[in-house]
Amino acid sequence: MLKFLNMFILIGIALVLLSVVGFATAGRFLTEPGQTPSQLNSLYYLGAGVIMLINGIVSANTAPLPPKQERVIGTEKF
Repeated sequence: MLKFLNMFILIGIALVLLSVVGFATAGRFLTEPGQTPSQLNSLYYLGAGVIMLINGIVSANTAPLPPKQERVIGTEKF
């Protein structure tokens, strides 16, 4: 389960949450001062978040796992 906790996943979750807040505030949350609010910005954040989540899942599934090390206690291997 922890192999899926990488920065791609964390950034993707943050972007999806920002887009949800952007949808809830009609786009005012994601604008710079002086910029007109737009729902399109929320869609951009949602799209970027989904892409980051997909990238995180793909990278977690394709990364090789570290080799399992043997524990030696006395003369027996576990």
